[in-house]
Order: sequence, then C-alpha cells, then structure tokens
Amino acid sequence: MYKRYITAITILLSTHLGIAQQFIGMPNTEYTGIQQVPYNPAFINNSRSGVEVNVFGASIFAANNAYGVNSRMLFNPAADTNAVEGKDYFRLRNSQYKKAWVNADILGPAVSFTYKKKYQFGIYTRFRTIVNAGKVKDTLFDVLTNEKNPYYYFYTAQFDKTGASAHMFGEIGITAGQMLHDDEYYKLSAGVTVKYLMGFAAMSVYTKSLGYKRDNDSIGYIKGDLTALYTYNTNPSSISDLTQRAGKGSLGLDLGMHYEFYDDQDPNKKTNYRFALSAAITDIGSVSYVADKGSALYDVKTGATEVHDISLEDQDKDEFTLFTARKIADASLTVKKKYEKFNIGLPTAFRASADYNFGEHVFLQANTLINLRGNNGKVYHPGYASYINITPRYDHGSVKIGMPITFIRFRTFALGTVFNLGPFYLGSTTSLSSILLGSNISNIDVYTGLTLKISNAEKKAREFTYDYRGYDDPNRGLRKLIPGFLKRRNYRY
Repeated sequence: MYKRYITAITILLSTHLGIAQQFIGMPNTEYTGIQQVPYNPAFINNSRSGVEVNVFGASIFAANNAYGVNSRMLFNPAADTNAVEGKDYFRLRNSQYKKAWVNADILGPAVSFTYKKKYQFGIYTRFRTIVNAGKVKDTLFDVLTNEKNPYYYFYTAQFDKTGASAHMFGEIGITAGQMLHDDEYYKLSAGVTVKYLMGFAAMSVYTKSLGYKRDNDSIGYIKGDLTALYTYNTNPSSISDLTQRAGKGSLGLDLGMHYEFYDDQDPNKKTNYRFALSAAITDIGSVSYVADKGSALYDVKTGATEVHDISLEDQDKDEFTLFTARKIADASLTVKKKYEKFNIGLPTAFRASADYNFGEHVFLQANTLINLRGNNGKVYHPGYASYINITPRYDHGSVKIGMPITFIRFRTFALGTVFNLGPFYLGSTTSLSSILLGSNISNIDVYTGLTLKISNAEKKAREFTYDYRGYDDPNRGLRKLIPGFLKRRNYRY
C-alpha cells in the first residue's frame, strides 16, 4: 500500500491538466453577482436592481511546481502519448517543496432576488472536485522519480508531513445579504452563505514521518507511519459508483463584505465608484465520511524487498483491502488504529480584492487568495493554491476586457485574458502564458459562464431631492467629508 500511495503522490505531482479553482481576475461586475457569490456572499447585493439567474458556470484550474509541459502536449490531441522527459515535459529546477493542485468547480442553476427592497437572497447549486498533494522536498522528489539512476542508490529519504488527498462533493448554498450603508459617497454591504454539503467520495494518505531507502533495484527499508483513509468508491468500477454518496450531510459557511467609495457623485446619472474593496472567508466546515475496510493508522516496517513486489499485483485485483491484508500477513504493516469514519475539511480560504477606477473606463484590480486549510495530523486536507493577482482592464458598459497577471503560490508567473459581454464571461489566467512561453507551462485554467439579469425598470431609476442648500452649495466639500450631512429624501433603487 505504501508504495502505491508514494507512486500516487508522484503521479499527482506530475499532473498538468485538471478542473478548477476560482474565477481569477474576473471583475466584480455590477451586472450580476450570483455567479460570484460562492467567492464572496456580499456580491448578492448586486441583485437589488433585478432578479438574477445563473444558466451555467464552470472553472478549470490545475497547477504544480514539479514539471513543465510542452504546449503541443496540451493542445494537440494527436501528440505522441509516450511523452519523453526533456522533450515533451521537463523537470522544474527549484528548491521549493513539490506540490500540485487539480480542482473542479461547476456552478449549476442559481437565482438571486430582493425582498422588500431591503434584503437580498440567493440560492445556488455547485459541484466540486479537489485534489491536493505534496510537501515533498526537491531532493526527495528526485529520489522518487529516478529509480533507475545509480546516483540515487543507497540514498535515505525522509518524508515529514507529506500526503495526498481527493475530495468530491456537492453543495446547495442559501445566501442572505444587506446593504448596510448607501449614500452619495460610499456603500457598504455584507453577506453570509449557509450551505448544505453532500459528500460523494474522499481519500487521504498522510504520513507524519516515513523513512525510505533504496539499494540498487531493491528497497533497503521503509519505516514510519502511514494513515490511509478512503471511502469504498475511491476505486470505482463504474460511473454509478461515483454518483453514490459515501459521505454524510453537513453544513458549511461563507462570510463576506464589500465597500465602494464614490467621489464627485452626479445625482442625474449613474457613475462608477472610485475604488472598491472586498474581503471574505469561504468554505468553513467539513464533510464526514464512512471509512472503507483498510482505513487505519499503520506502522510501516519492512526490510529489503524487490521494488515490484510491494506494488499492487494481479492477485490483489486492484483492491486496497486485499493488498493490505496480504501486507499485514507478512508483517510489513501493523495496524495501530482502525478508523470507521473520518472528516475531510473544506478548502477554507481568505479572499480579498481591491479595484481602482482611473477614469476613462480604465480599472486596475488586485486579488489574493490565502489558503487557511492545514492538516490535523491524520488527514491531508484538500486546499487551494494561494495566489496574488493584478488585472488591468477596460470596462465600458457591458463590455469588459482584462489581462490578469497572477503569481500562483506567490512565485509561478501566469499571464491571461478575461472577457465579459453582458451576461457572458470567458477567461483564463494562463492563456497568454501558454502562447508566449510555450514549453514552460506548469499551470493551466479556463472559466466560462452565462448569467442573466431580469431588470426591474422601476428599480433602475434613482430620485434625489436635496435640502434648500442645493447640490452646488459651497459647503459641498464638507458634505463629502461627512456622509449624511447632505440630506436625502425620496431615494430609491
């Protein structure tokens, strides 16, 4: 089992295609907010001007810092499947811990609306798959991936807090929001989402400390601990196995706020904010699963063994439980603690953005995501790749064109494009990088969707009636500094 999982980690770390994380670089558009509610519940307040309906939305994202891939392997279906290292793909030389992320995020039917012109509500459906692996030192990664290289014979590798996990689940979110303040100069809104989580399948392999040494073509020894947790359908025999829920229902929580500042507000026409700030903490919670047979904390101890002898063989019929039983019988594995259930945490993250209006339809937006999900000593929790993003864009009515510049894990550079045309949006963090850098692709993503707004003509109108001083009063500067000094009557949206 331990060899299988070490191999699984290696495969995951070499992954270069996957499905997704979030809409990196997408503007906080006022057209609709329901498609961005999963990333900040405060955006539900965009529905004040009309009912919003999400038709579809999907995001595709994968990244790693172990391998780069030639672009022809990604975009040419006829490319040779027998990839050659150094030609079709190559190792990224860096001293970082090797990690990889492969995530899927599909936003299903969703709707938002306003209640009594004061409260905003929304409900959405979402399906997600999150794969995470890593914390393998650069030198140890070379040992794992160079079994035939004599240079790495008799090398002792020590893995500490290393693992891999995969989590597939769905959610139904109910969002409530309110505009806490709204006058001529600034707006402040907040939102909260409570979501019902439905776990479908999950697995986690984690070691606090595991030593590994290879002698020539044999393993000198493997010694340490290994926690293996998985549901019965992680090795599915058919698609129907994946549609069955191996997890229990649970609740999750998102919290968010959004602020907009306006200067030189003209009451006779709609004007854009000078700058906007938003922050959110998303995916607070976890999903409980029923563990399959063989899920346990193992003490691993084995002497010299042929490398091929410790992998799954035909006699195991690709079943973890059969392999485990065989290794327990030959004393390679000792069960320290069995698990009948386990929890997989959601990819808890802090998200923040700032958007500045330079005028003439030119904006500059900065976004960041910081992963807050760690490991609890038993489970290697799925998490997102932290990043910082800067997106300059041209924003004119329903047309928005941007160029996101992203540093994934604050190191790996990616250059992309994003495009909005009314209800339709399409973007990629890495599209330009793929074209310009070609053979240096270590991450890839794309997102798209369609969200409609059914506007209320009456809500579009804004009526302002000012006190006797009038809008051009010489005290206007004072009124800007003290919100509310300029009295407003019959204001509506």
